[in-house]
Amino acid sequence: MKIISKQDFDAFINALIQDESLDVEGVKAKGDKFVFGPLDSATELRLDYDVTILPPKKYYLPQYETMMHFDISTGKATAPAMDTKKVIVGVHPYDLIAIQQMDKYFFDTNVDDIYLQKRKNSLLIGVMPAKASEKAFYGDLMKDAGTPELHFDLMITDLGVLYAILPGTPEGAELLQRATSRDAQPQEIEAAKNKRQEAIDRATRGLKVGPKAWHSLLSNNYMSSVWKEMSDQCLACGSCTLVCPTCFCYDVNDEVGLDLNTGVRTRTWDGCLLRDFTKVAPGEIFREDIVERYRHRINRKGKYLPDAMGFVACVGCGRCSSACIPDIADPVNLINKLAEATMDTIPDANVGHVPEKSDLGIVASDSLYIPRTATIRRMMKLTKTETFFEIGLDDGQPLGHVPGQFVEVSIYGVGEAPISVSSPPGGNTFQIIVRNVGDLTNKLHSLSEGDKIGIRGPFGTGFDTEDMKGKNILFIGGGLGIVPMRSLIKYVLNNRADYGKVMILYGCKDPSELLFKDEIAQWENTPGVEMHRTVDTCAEGESWDGQVGVITTIMPMVTFDPLNTIAVVVGPPIMYRFVNRDLLNMGMPEENIIVSLERRMKCGVGKCGHCQINGIYVCKEGPVFNYKDIKDEPEAFQ
Repeated sequence: MKIISKQDFDAFINALIQDESLDVEGVKAKGDKFVFGPLDSATELRLDYDVTILPPKKYYLPQYETMMHFDISTGKATAPAMDTKKVIVGVHPYDLIAIQQMDKYFFDTNVDDIYLQKRKNSLLIGVMPAKASEKAFYGDLMKDAGTPELHFDLMITDLGVLYAILPGTPEGAELLQRATSRDAQPQEIEAAKNKRQEAIDRATRGLKVGPKAWHSLLSNNYMSSVWKEMSDQCLACGSCTLVCPTCFCYDVNDEVGLDLNTGVRTRTWDGCLLRDFTKVAPGEIFREDIVERYRHRINRKGKYLPDAMGFVACVGCGRCSSACIPDIADPVNLINKLAEATMDTIPDANVGHVPEKSDLGIVASDSLYIPRTATIRRMMKLTKTETFFEIGLDDGQPLGHVPGQFVEVSIYGVGEAPISVSSPPGGNTFQIIVRNVGDLTNKLHSLSEGDKIGIRGPFGTGFDTEDMKGKNILFIGGGLGIVPMRSLIKYVLNNRADYGKVMILYGCKDPSELLFKDEIAQWENTPGVEMHRTVDTCAEGESWDGQVGVITTIMPMVTFDPLNTIAVVVGPPIMYRFVNRDLLNMGMPEENIIVSLERRMKCGVGKCGHCQINGIYVCKEGPVFNYKDIKDEPEAFQ
């Protein structure tokens, strides 16, 4: 630990500001509030603040961020240039904890290279709080944390006429060499320790349940009347998520320049309180009711992220309750209300709210977000709304998918959307079937053979073709569910000796929506394959030789050994409840039912948050699931 006079500290900050290789930002006054912003002089810096309006997460996940530059004429995209190295001065410990949580989130499984570059390109100078805001309760959370190992480059503690500064990294120690300082005396080290404890002690508000018990409390109160009581007052404005340092969700959009040829793909903050957050292209909205969205926000922090990452995603800064007009976002009030309604003892879970110290030495693979250039090799109209596309990657490589996976299809200037792969593995091209239901799909339908698009993926978990070997397979597809199912059907038929009896049940709204008519005719005439078709309605005079009725009406037409049969079910949300019910009534074990679910898989890599089913990211852990593993998730079969 080093000691520096406040005069020398100001000189240190001014020297950093004058260094053209550094972009120095810190806490400044804005009226009677405080914000992080560029520093022109050390005199602007306010280390005596209580809380900033926005957290320093804005430096690593900016409100508006360029993810790539693209050229529509060439179909190519490039990553943005790196900014000047940042020094961020005055970060409170609770915000340092939030940044560590962001690190764990964005470095998990698929390392977000854009985020990683920003983290590596910055230095964090923390400060112990001199005062606590009215809504702060980080002291209540710290009681369970002991002495957490925080990730900072330098940490400042105000000792009155002096600052104590503790280096936390070699980079921080090197930076501090620019300042005039001396080694701390034992009494100064003790004084700094006492100041840290004082800062924690003053930020308490009587939270009745510590973070380790939030998981059990929320699990036991999923259907509590408290959610409706609170959410009835919610304006669904999303302010609580925008100011929260541990809300990481974002949206992605394309913007075209004035030349109409070049542009940028950007990501911007988004929030699960907003109604369209889960809206998919056909118009369905998962969690449409405000009570579902309100509950999801709190469960994500106290249950879902602890399950996935081991930490409670709340750091007690109090920003959400300060920003909430009806005052129903405050975690202290909500958790205490749930605790009051819970008579049983609430057990602790093996979670806290402080992840391990961040490892910035990790290396990201190729960009998660830059698509590979691809060419439309073949197009064919299937119905009035569906078109078949055969696509080849311009690098000549196979897609490398397994049945059930999806790709993110890009059209620069329009955007990106998840599309299921409909062809079996193998070959240097792959096939997708696209329904014209939105801006991107409409543009895709207007393209021609030879046109360029972008492809990311394949993503997600596909069907376990190895586990299915030796079993009978019952395919039950409704509407567009036949599209991803076709990939598995063709794979099974291409490897016919590995599988038992094949039964295919396919239903759609009316005969005009039937897909793959020629292939269906082939399947019907393939030995060992039993095929049944149905439509919900058939107008008088329409040509149709199949059944009429919803798909459950043709399920009794097939006979099978439920213990030696795998049911693959893909279709619209409402179909699952009835089909799965009938399969279970027919004696099929839960673990023999495989489903593929649709959600708004915006990023494809488990980062943007749109596709969550309770705590499950469909794009990463799905879209293919075993029914047994997901049946108890309340949002799975809405």
